[in-house]
Amino acid sequence: MWKPLTMALLVVVAAVAGSAPADVRWLVVGAAIFGVLGDAALLGEGTTWFIRGLLAFATGHALYAAAALVVGAGATAWWGVLFVTGLFAWRFLPSVVPAARESGGRAMMAAVLFYAGIIAAMVITAIGTGRWLAIAGAALFAVSDWVLGQRQFLGPDTFNRLAVMVPYHVGQTMLILGLVGVGAG
Repeated sequence: MWKPLTMALLVVVAAVAGSAPADVRWLVVGAAIFGVLGDAALLGEGTTWFIRGLLAFATGHALYAAAALVVGAGATAWWGVLFVTGLFAWRFLPSVVPAARESGGRAMMAAVLFYAGIIAAMVITAIGTGRWLAIAGAALFAVSDWVLGQRQFLGPDTFNRLAVMVPYHVGQTMLILGLVGVGAG
């Protein structure tokens, strides 16, 4: 329960922190709300709840990416392409994707690949903003999801829960603060 409660607190932070224009603020608040919904879904057991969480998080990532585009994603975005390519190449495509297919068939594999594409867009656009908090937050958030994929499909002994939780919460906090303009100075 701590994970959704922490995200609920971050919804409030997204609503009041920084100096973001209203369109950016509402996109970030919406993204954080979908984070709460994703976390709540992951409290459930089984594939159905995992897919629900994945869809909620994908929606949140799309909203973060939209906020980053409104903030202004520029030439630094290509660093995001390099970062995402590294994450995809290191165990995700060669290990997690085949394990996802084995676990839940083509539908699960397609859902995981769809989600990976959405988070890649979020990382690339956040890095493109040039805002260091958003950049670090997006990178940590992606690492957290990368670790979660390892745990979900390759076994919980791959990484411990702290390897998911710490970069997730720190990443979400930094991403939110960066997109709403804290430290964008």
